[in-house]
Amino acid sequence: MNAAKHLIVGNWKMHPSSLAEAKKIFRALLRGMGTYRHATLAVCPPAAYLAALRALYRGRRLIFGAQNCHFLREGAYTGEIAPPMLASLGVRMVIVGHSERRAMGEDNAVVRKKLRAVLDEGMEAVLCIGEAHRDSAGAYLAFLTEQLQSALTGLTAEELSRVCVAYEPLWAIGKSAAESAVRPAHVHEMVIFVRKFVHQRYGGEAAARVRVLYGGSVEPANAAALLLEGRASGLLVGHASIVPKDFLAIAALADRPAL
Repeated sequence: MNAAKHLIVGNWKMHPSSLAEAKKIFRALLRGMGTYRHATLAVCPPAAYLAALRALYRGRRLIFGAQNCHFLREGAYTGEIAPPMLASLGVRMVIVGHSERRAMGEDNAVVRKKLRAVLDEGMEAVLCIGEAHRDSAGAYLAFLTEQLQSALTGLTAEELSRVCVAYEPLWAIGKSAAESAVRPAHVHEMVIFVRKFVHQRYGGEAAARVRVLYGGSVEPANAAALLLEGRASGLLVGHASIVPKDFLAIAALADRPAL
């Protein structure tokens, strides 16, 4: 993947409620997609829809991603999805450590195993980090450092090149752009924070190359500011990703050369 391009990842979460509606959304995205020079688009629909949607598109410009996976290749784990299964469907990217998965009990150790499994299968990973609350003393930075340290332990520089770090503050998720307290300055702070972390462990070249995305109440109304002023490498889009006109509007903003 071209690291110079903005990466716009659509996380559909547990939407929509039927395959017919999923196909409708997906076809609308395909009809509206442009030939982006400065942006790369990825969609992460529910796993139940991956095969059917992949059959509707055989190109390479749009990346198919998954929202989750198990850390083992196979086994007696009812209801789980193994990395090789996803790869066999043409999935090239997996979201790891999303706050909603962590809220269901995934700890740093599980996130690390999942990240390792995704990379071992030759796919790319979107590693999510984020704090529940901000404090004036800066304790949240230690919390984020622990998340990064745990997830990236043992990775080589080459493996790190296949990892995007998505900062998603829990206190901003689920709100509208107007309601969210996140400002581009917060995002820029996190971009610097992640790059500094990577620089200390992998050097300047890796730090300059690592992608730092922002996720949390991303809409067309704030996308440009998050990319331009926040200096994010891309965006992890939630609800707006299942509204084709909104997701395509965000993609168009990310494709502007000035950003």
